[in-house]
Amino acid sequence: MEAAVRWSPHGGGARKRFLLVDVADSSLTLNQIDSFPKSRRGKVEYHAVSHYSRLPPIAAFDWSKSDESIVALGFGNRSASLVKLRSNDEGGSETLATLKVKQPRKGNSIAFSTQDWLALAVDRTRSDVCLFIYDTRRAEASADPIRRLCAAELVSSVRFFPGQPQEIVTGTQRAFVRIYDLRDAASQSGTVVAQASTRNVNNIAIDPLDENYFAAAGSTADPCVTVWDRRWMLSPSSSSSASSTSTNGAVLEFNPVVSNAIETTVWSLRYSGQRRGRLALCSSTGELKTIDMTQGSEPLQTTDQYGRSGSGGRSSNCYVSETRVLEAPYHDTRHGQESKTRIVAYDWVNEITDSYSQPMITLRANGAVHALQVPTAKPCAGITPRQDMILAFDRLTITEPAAPSQITGDDTAPHHLAGDVNAGASNEDEKANSVEHGAPRLCDRDSPQLARLLSPGTLRQDRCRQGYLFDCKKNADIVAGNFQLERLWEIVGRYETIAKEGMIYGSWDLSYLGISALWFEQFGTSPHRHLSHSSTKPAKAIVGLGALKKIPAFEGERTSFPEHRQLCLLMCGWKFTVDTLEAECQELIERGLYYQAIVQAVLHDHKHIALNLLRTLIRSKTIENIGLGALLATDEMNEAQKEMCLWMAADTSDPALKALLTFLNTGDWRDVMKTNYLHLGYRMALGLRYLNDTELSGFIQSETARGVKNGDLEGLLLTGLGEQAMDLFQTYIAKTNDLQTAVLATAFTNPKYVHDDARWDMWKQTYLEQMLGWRCWAQKARFTVRHNRMARVKGGKAIPPSPSPPPQTELSCLHCQAALGTGSGRYINPPRSSDLGLTPASADRTATRISSGPAAHTGTVCLRCGRHLPRCGICLTWLGTPDPARAVSASSTSPTSTSPRTPGAATPNKLEDCGGGVDVLAQLLTFCVSCGHGFHADHARMWFAKWDVCPVADCRCVCGVK
Repeated sequence: MEAAVRWSPHGGGARKRFLLVDVADSSLTLNQIDSFPKSRRGKVEYHAVSHYSRLPPIAAFDWSKSDESIVALGFGNRSASLVKLRSNDEGGSETLATLKVKQPRKGNSIAFSTQDWLALAVDRTRSDVCLFIYDTRRAEASADPIRRLCAAELVSSVRFFPGQPQEIVTGTQRAFVRIYDLRDAASQSGTVVAQASTRNVNNIAIDPLDENYFAAAGSTADPCVTVWDRRWMLSPSSSSSASSTSTNGAVLEFNPVVSNAIETTVWSLRYSGQRRGRLALCSSTGELKTIDMTQGSEPLQTTDQYGRSGSGGRSSNCYVSETRVLEAPYHDTRHGQESKTRIVAYDWVNEITDSYSQPMITLRANGAVHALQVPTAKPCAGITPRQDMILAFDRLTITEPAAPSQITGDDTAPHHLAGDVNAGASNEDEKANSVEHGAPRLCDRDSPQLARLLSPGTLRQDRCRQGYLFDCKKNADIVAGNFQLERLWEIVGRYETIAKEGMIYGSWDLSYLGISALWFEQFGTSPHRHLSHSSTKPAKAIVGLGALKKIPAFEGERTSFPEHRQLCLLMCGWKFTVDTLEAECQELIERGLYYQAIVQAVLHDHKHIALNLLRTLIRSKTIENIGLGALLATDEMNEAQKEMCLWMAADTSDPALKALLTFLNTGDWRDVMKTNYLHLGYRMALGLRYLNDTELSGFIQSETARGVKNGDLEGLLLTGLGEQAMDLFQTYIAKTNDLQTAVLATAFTNPKYVHDDARWDMWKQTYLEQMLGWRCWAQKARFTVRHNRMARVKGGKAIPPSPSPPPQTELSCLHCQAALGTGSGRYINPPRSSDLGLTPASADRTATRISSGPAAHTGTVCLRCGRHLPRCGICLTWLGTPDPARAVSASSTSPTSTSPRTPGAATPNKLEDCGGGVDVLAQLLTFCVSCGHGFHADHARMWFAKWDVCPVADCRCVCGVK
């Protein structure tokens, strides 16, 4: 070891520090970060906080886990000392204590525990002890050691287990790794609990995220690394009677682990601390490498190329998922650095930066300190169903195929599959040329446009976990980049807002009705639309609602139904005041829709607002000055100006600007309605203002039919969320398979305003089962709870009326997904004989036994397929059966307390009956949403009061902290 660097375990936020150990200069320096690079590689800017020099030759060191200023040093010519690092303003650094050893020897390794115990491993001298344990919390830090271990045995490396600070692992005699238990104060030598035979005993490193695994490296010129699982290691007495190859607990062995083209040594091993199973190592030749290890769901046999040879029949399910060489050795003529700039030390930066990489701080032979980003995802390449090539690393590069036909002015519009595309292009020719030749397009991982490239199944699941539910604004943010879904949630949100403000007049509830229903006065067949037996005419209800909402008088085409038009304009999002119009235009500008904001103002007959907006955008150089202001200010246009509007509209790719120029050219909004430059909301508003009653009726009918036929979600503006919306969503689901969005949107009116539509019940049940398959149990419960609240009429009554409301959560069979519980009517048909592997006669007897036997009534088996509930992960009895221990203890006090447990949550009445000293949790079951294991709730409470890890063998889930 020439030098060392160690990231501070005490830093965080703006206070980021690291320690430099210079072996050649025998000095320590505590440094603070000034600037940490965010790029993949970069130089770290820092300044020294404290410095301690003129020390004896340093052979080992460790940083206190509780005090940032305390460092323990092992020396080459004497044992060890504790030093305190302070700045010159605080009096300078000093040596606190020199650890007492009978005969001063070289300190090979030194380690702090989380309880401030200190382990010191020294060279062997005759029959003296070589491992000393000190308690640094004592008043006399240089007091005698509290434990002495390894008599006459060389100890080359030592580490404390972070989670069990009174257990240590050591490398001894260049032949063994041992685990000692130091809790027995009466035994000064400790207790050896496990031992393995190996020649890799140096630089021991323990995975802090799974302390069952630790690694160690070989000695000088032996670049080997072995990874052990302490659960497979045996005690010395047991291992002495068994073969060493079958009981040493090694799960992986790397020989060699780095390039050994020339003589090399592994200098350091460090686990990530943020990703389980990720190990980094550095060699004397400057090679820096990471190894990602993971554990499969089932044990591997003997095929792993890194597996321990001669494993004696025991196979491990731990395997190497990826290795990554971050820096090649200096002797690599193609990729290596010079010897004076090679990496000599490194450490992980254990601070959360982003989910895509973990930083690492490196020290080079010339003293330079650099940062290195280690990605968590593999670089990959793929072809999407759209025939786009994707290269993914820190960013995505999307290469689109060249267009098969000649590119026109319209074809050069920027595609929306990437983020900032061709930002450096200076003119339209360069943009067109880049598209024609399939130039790569860069896109950040967080870009919303990437949702279009994701698989639909994964996309739906991700949306569900992000909270895709009944909050329209949040839903619009989740689907950002998908214009159709953004428009959908904008329309549904507007309906919801208007309904909350009140859409009831007389005996009619007009909530969530679309323009078509309001114009033709067709309010649907739901009995909850008509609130009383009094007869209020639909036309009178519409007129009354307009008066209640204080909608101003209609201005536009001559009509017999001005109130109908005004209420329909409200559904379109029309702004009836200047203040709301200006706020809407400003919001559009903030979203980057500059010309759409100008169109919005012109559409409302407020040209002065449009001119003010245009002037501000041009002066701020947000948009170019193309002479649009002069055209807007002109009352009558001459032929030259009309011709200019035509060629400007042909050249631009902005649909809003095309629509505005078309209007300026002809002076008639009807010409704009014939195009698709503006979305349906704008075109419908134009129709409501400028078409006569006959033309408007035909326009609404044709657009409604088109929307339903094509499954166009913008058509909800016309259909509302009533019966016609179900037909529209049926077409939408058939085209896109997006059942999720259809269920969430129609849940606002089903079953309250849509009367007895079997399609929605089927869609809802299918979506709930999808969420079960995604393991989104919490999201499923939220959906059920919030939908039950929405499906209530005036007075708080649920729809449909039910003597007992359905459960918000329920247990399902793992085999057939049928609901468990005698009260459920879902999937209770008898099982088929082929499902159980029975003959017809025995199948009939089995079906009778399943549906009517005692076990079925206690909920221990599925009513449909006959499978048991899983076993409790703690007591190993079937869930849903009586606890024998509790039944015996309770039999003397209450005969009813021996009744079997029933699956599911207890009802309020049951909770009240559990009084009088009976534990409520004794009647409940609990399941971990991460690993899926189930427990009796009272057993789980007692277990997780002491431990965090799952009690099921070989399950590494930390259930207690999730």
